[in-house]
Amino acid sequence: MNNEGRRKTLKRIGIALGAIVALIVAAVILLAVSAQQFQATDEIAANVSIAGIDVSELTATEAQARLESRLLPSLPAEVDLIHPNGTYATSREELGVAALPDEAVREAMRVGRTGSLLGRIQTRLRLWRYGRDVPIPVWIDQRRLWQTLEEIAAQIDCEAVDAQVQVTDDEQVEKVPGKVGVTLQLNESQAAVQTALSDPLRRAVELVVVAQPPSISIEDLENIEVVLGSYSTPFNPGQVSRSHNLRLAIARVNNTVVQPDGEFSVNETVGPRSAKVGYRTAPIFRNNEIVPGIGGGVCQVTTTVYNAALLANMEMTERRPHSRPVAYCPTGRDATVDYNQIDMRFKNSLNHPILVLGGVKGNRLWAKILGKAEDDYDVKLIRTGLRRSGYATKEVPDPELEEGKREIETEGRSGLRVTLIREIYSKAGELINRQTMHNDVYPAQTEIVRVGTKPTEAELTPADESSSPGPLLSPIEP
Repeated sequence: MNNEGRRKTLKRIGIALGAIVALIVAAVILLAVSAQQFQATDEIAANVSIAGIDVSELTATEAQARLESRLLPSLPAEVDLIHPNGTYATSREELGVAALPDEAVREAMRVGRTGSLLGRIQTRLRLWRYGRDVPIPVWIDQRRLWQTLEEIAAQIDCEAVDAQVQVTDDEQVEKVPGKVGVTLQLNESQAAVQTALSDPLRRAVELVVVAQPPSISIEDLENIEVVLGSYSTPFNPGQVSRSHNLRLAIARVNNTVVQPDGEFSVNETVGPRSAKVGYRTAPIFRNNEIVPGIGGGVCQVTTTVYNAALLANMEMTERRPHSRPVAYCPTGRDATVDYNQIDMRFKNSLNHPILVLGGVKGNRLWAKILGKAEDDYDVKLIRTGLRRSGYATKEVPDPELEEGKREIETEGRSGLRVTLIREIYSKAGELINRQTMHNDVYPAQTEIVRVGTKPTEAELTPADESSSPGPLLSPIEP
């Protein structure tokens, strides 16, 4: 291209650039004029909405009316506060939360009216391209919100509840799901509610809680299907302290899960028997005598669980009989305990977990062991070789008791020997195992009789001297 051609090209470019600049200047002038004119109006800028409701080119009054007719009726009056155990429904008013549409309208009116001229022009360009949605601000009464959260905490705070199994009168097993323990975190929940409800359209808020899952879940009870063994023993509710101890101990046994190859221990499960944990004084066996002791009655709980375990085909690993027969159970089927000295233990030798249940119904203490149906056997307990031996009598002289009289100080008791055999049968009636569980000896108790040695009253009375005059004595001479 020659020089002449270059000059013509540059001239055309210059004319084009001048035209563009002129257009830009004209546009800026128009925008400036428009911005100035808009500044003088009482309308909201174009392409402005409030919470999604178009309020473009409306006056403040018109925008307020549109919000009241279209938006405010749709705002949720209630809020669901979600926690692990459910939902707490409350109102925005109870939470001290209120929407402020007037503030939103005032903010919409300010769009395009604040800042420098250049800034207002830039705002109008952005509105033309993107538009703007003004949120509705929310006012929160902090004191009211805190008080409401405290009230909610009082209702939803709870301890974890283990999944449970209930057994009907006809031995049907029913499962009840557990419940997560909840502790509402007030400060964190207040902040969460404030943040969430800054949006007036928000219908639910997740509260901040510390959740404690149950120690026994419904999944843990998957293999609990049938009653493997069940036993009950009678007691006298009139013995108030002993009955209290029974209830306290069996409550600790109730809902105990024993895994395969795991071992159940009465002492570990029930814990120490002391007044500090609520046990009372009641009769216990001590040195072959019945004496008052803290925790009297726990041996009956042990015996009841022991028999349920025998009937459930558990492997007995530790058991000791009482020093004398007990009234609530046949000889040879009792079990005693003494914390840190004597225990009753059994091992779950089955292929699935078991659940130990226990409680009181009327005047009977009961225990049940539940497990999987395929672990259910028919169990027979046979007492054999029952032999009774006589007791000796020991006479003890008693100088305080009249001669010839006899009083029993300690009643004699015959000794007993008994063998317990357990037979395990399949549901088809086939004998699977026959085992001698133990040979128990209950020693005889010597009868102690106090024999009086005190002389009778007749032996102690002196003779009458007037009836036998005896020799006469002469007076003594001086």
